[in-house]
Amino acid sequence: MPMYEYKCIQCQAEDERLGGLDDDTALCLECGNLMLRLNDDAFRPYFEQPEEERTAQEQKVA
Repeated sequence: MPMYEYKCIQCQAEDERLGGLDDDTALCLECGNLMLRLNDDAFRPYFEQPEEERTAQEQKVA
């Protein structure tokens, strides 16, 4: 199985994990929040936004 890069949406911790059945998301070992897989570039733009924009978007969704 392949290894994938993940990044936490809360604390920005990065990790490599072994691919599996539900390998698009994972939980952060540092803070317990959601980690998103970066290899597909689907979530990479999320992490490239300034913190203020990300916070504003999260508040609109909540």
